[in-house]
Amino acid sequence: MTLEAVLNSEIGLIVAPAGCGKTHLITEALNIETVKPYLVLTHTTAGVAALKQRLKRLRVPSNNFVVSTIDGWALRVAKMFPNSCGIQSTPMNPRVFYPELRRKVNEYICAGNIFEIIRSSYSRLLVDEYQDCDVDQHKLICSLSEVLPTVVFGDPMQCIFSFGGPMPSWDQDVKSRFPLIAELNTPWRWINAETPELGQWILNCRDTLLNGGSIDLLGCPAHVHWNELSDNAQKNIQTQNQVQYRIRTENNVEDSLLIIGDSRNPRSRHSFASSSRGIDVVEPVDLGDVTEIASNMDNLNGSELADTILSSVSLMMTGVGRTNINKRIPTILAGRNRTPATEIELAVKLVIETGGRDSIASLLSSLELCPNTRTFRKGAFSALKNAVSLSISDPSKTIMMSAEIIREQRRHQGDRRIPQRAIGSTLLLKGLESEHSLILDAGVMTPQNLYVALSRGAKSVTVFSKKNVVP
Repeated sequence: MTLEAVLNSEIGLIVAPAGCGKTHLITEALNIETVKPYLVLTHTTAGVAALKQRLKRLRVPSNNFVVSTIDGWALRVAKMFPNSCGIQSTPMNPRVFYPELRRKVNEYICAGNIFEIIRSSYSRLLVDEYQDCDVDQHKLICSLSEVLPTVVFGDPMQCIFSFGGPMPSWDQDVKSRFPLIAELNTPWRWINAETPELGQWILNCRDTLLNGGSIDLLGCPAHVHWNELSDNAQKNIQTQNQVQYRIRTENNVEDSLLIIGDSRNPRSRHSFASSSRGIDVVEPVDLGDVTEIASNMDNLNGSELADTILSSVSLMMTGVGRTNINKRIPTILAGRNRTPATEIELAVKLVIETGGRDSIASLLSSLELCPNTRTFRKGAFSALKNAVSLSISDPSKTIMMSAEIIREQRRHQGDRRIPQRAIGSTLLLKGLESEHSLILDAGVMTPQNLYVALSRGAKSVTVFSKKNVVP
């Protein structure tokens, strides 16, 4: 009935709690043969990558769909009609560019000039994670719904994104524009994992949190494991590392694990990953520190450039040995070293002496290949390497410009490297699922963030907090 409603509705809303079959419903719809592809829009590159992976796994014909972020699709329109859209800002200033992009593209669509192009390109519009739309994105989708049959999928309890602009009211703006078709209420994620009681508990938690209540983390002892946080931060990290290691060793070696850390403190998440072998960091789409490092590579030289690279890469991999390298480099530069220089030290020497982009690429490669190093921020490090490589292949571009190009490619094409065992914030992990989840401090979360965190794990949820009743 719900699939038929999605395919037959001219306009409507599916309320979709986490794990209740929304993605399955979307993939079912996309598998129905159609003359023109369905347009599927969502918010994040991670969401795009996850949906594309599932569609590929289910062998849904690729000519049945076009999947993109809302901003990625708007950007394609703006590039096709640059004069008509008339966007003045650039992606180099994303806080100004993306709001302007949404408004200008919406204005151009509303003018009616490309109605027939849109109708001839797509059969229907499906919008995922609708609760994350800001007002400008909501207006854009409303305009598209005048042209295409449109169904939006969302859940107000998963509204944790803020793309910089005001958010529409779920009741007054969203539900009044998109009439309710159905609310999904079967916890398929957990039924499929043979943990239906965990799924029902999480659905009950959603209702409680939606109504302003608190939840008891001792309420589902078979699958929800609560650990009390102490006042000793170092001891907490040690205990959390032991627990994540136990989750991995006591379960199937192929099981995935998502660790939800402090959304306000990315360095704390990086630190956890650096001390936990096999855990990778999920990076924010803006790659802020990568573009900053790239700018430093453009503007520094000599020993300052070399040390900045070592210092920056030390935030992405363990075992760099920056202090020891800096001690030995003056002797190596003077030719007085008794111990032969390592490959990394020779690469550092070349950076100091030439400062060329080839030398920077060589140093990054030497650090990555060294058996003593371990990269725990693979996404950030690969973006940095790709930026340097792009600037070598096209010398007209600075490394900073190249980093911005790589960032925009990942923003709109989707970063397909979703690690099997990863740490991130609810903001970065929302839309992803795993067999197991580990929440490092549930006590500091809002109800929406708490619900998103609790609903990631299909087989088990392990929670740290100072009290068992949260928030």
